[in-house]
Amino acid sequence: MSNLNLLVLKSILLLLLLLLTGPLSYSQENESSIDESLKKAFEAQNPEEGLSYLNKVSSAANSANDSTKLEYFIAKGVAHGQLGNADSSFVFLDQAEQLAKTLTNDLQLIKVFNTKGLVLMGLSKYEEALDIFKQGLAIGEGKDEEQYLVAVRKILGNSGGIFYQLGDFEGAIRNTARALDISRQLNDFSGLAYNNLRLAISYQAIDSLDKCVNHLTQANRLLQDLGDTTTLLYVENTLGMVYDKKQDFNNSLVHYQAGNKLAKAIKNEEEIIHTTLSIGQTYFKLGDLKTAQSIANSVIEQTEANGMANHKQAAYSLLYDISVKRNNWKEALTNRNKSLEIKDSISNADVKSRIAELETKYETEKKEAEISRLSLENDLKTANLAKSRNATIALGVGGTLTIILLIVFFTLRHKKQLAEKEAQELQMDALKKRFMELHASPAELAVALEFKELNNKLNTELTEREFEALKLSLEGKTNTEIADQLFISVSTVKFHLRNTYSKMGVGNRKEAFQLMLKTS
Repeated sequence: MSNLNLLVLKSILLLLLLLLTGPLSYSQENESSIDESLKKAFEAQNPEEGLSYLNKVSSAANSANDSTKLEYFIAKGVAHGQLGNADSSFVFLDQAEQLAKTLTNDLQLIKVFNTKGLVLMGLSKYEEALDIFKQGLAIGEGKDEEQYLVAVRKILGNSGGIFYQLGDFEGAIRNTARALDISRQLNDFSGLAYNNLRLAISYQAIDSLDKCVNHLTQANRLLQDLGDTTTLLYVENTLGMVYDKKQDFNNSLVHYQAGNKLAKAIKNEEEIIHTTLSIGQTYFKLGDLKTAQSIANSVIEQTEANGMANHKQAAYSLLYDISVKRNNWKEALTNRNKSLEIKDSISNADVKSRIAELETKYETEKKEAEISRLSLENDLKTANLAKSRNATIALGVGGTLTIILLIVFFTLRHKKQLAEKEAQELQMDALKKRFMELHASPAELAVALEFKELNNKLNTELTEREFEALKLSLEGKTNTEIADQLFISVSTVKFHLRNTYSKMGVGNRKEAFQLMLKTS
């Protein structure tokens, strides 16, 4: 064989080798890279971080096999859902749903429905979320494989959460109890702990205190084994409150003290002071006035350093109660005055904050109204010029009917624009009047709230407890004051307010206040 032929043969063999091995090696590297990114994305605590992993392999994922592509679409849907990007989330989840149906992958399809339901929950579209969850449950019902049981348990737990949000506590208990049964079947300690806790919260809502204590106690034991200190702190505080409501002050004290130790372990300053105050209040109920007084004074010292005025005010209220119990009226008056002084300062600060927010809103709307007014005036001038010009043109062509039609058209347009201008001015006058009323008497700053009237204006109704928390919040009360008045924990107050803001479509108390100003 000639040297030339030998060289050609070597080149062909090399080309074949590259064709056979090169793409395969690249594909394996691609698949490995995608799998690693998917794993990191699902494990990431921060959805932004998870999304960054996925974005790095987006082009590779689109050319991957269908199973990998399905995982990728779900991961993107989950990450966008966690970030609140509902539209983007549904784009990827819809693709995942179609692909899962094509592959007849029921397990992944359940996962898609569960994720869609969670995104809808974030949008406060609870009824739609329940419908989606039902579709997922229908696929998983009757399947005994562990993976399916886990998927069904998650959907049941989430459905229970929705029923709780809707105030259907029996529905919440029914779904959560089924999730708890599956957790027992799977011997899943995490599922047992959190479903016991969910049941306890639902039983607390209907004042079934013995059942609440039973499930809290089980959750407590399991959470200790799991080492979830933050949730365990919530459980201990809730047990303290429930036993207090049952007037079992000794058990209440035990759990508040346990909560205090946990708060110190995680260095949560607010919870440290909150639980310390709860311990002092419990000692007072047990008749140990000396210890209660010592704790109240220690809370005042602690609040001097960190500026938690609401806890300081509550500590002076406790000192007042102690003084009254001892018939020390002079001391009682002093402590009462200090408590009221701090309460007024908190209220005034809140009022000032609300008025500052309203001032900003007023100035912004005033500028927007001025721009709109000038725009309308310009439109009026343009309309008048156009009317004159078109009338002239119409005369030129000699069309009498055309002239009449043009005059009618531009007259109606002119009236509409005048009406819009008048409406703008009336709106500004009303806003200015409202602003001046509020600014003139900040001490009387309040919003009239009616439960049914408010719910009629919302897509998803508030529960009575959420409404109570909202009303007290808008009256200027702190979370601690709301917790004391409603006999729930500060964490539960935050939970209720977060749900309330979500249903109202606002992000915080100031925005809720602004919304109420518009509707009251």
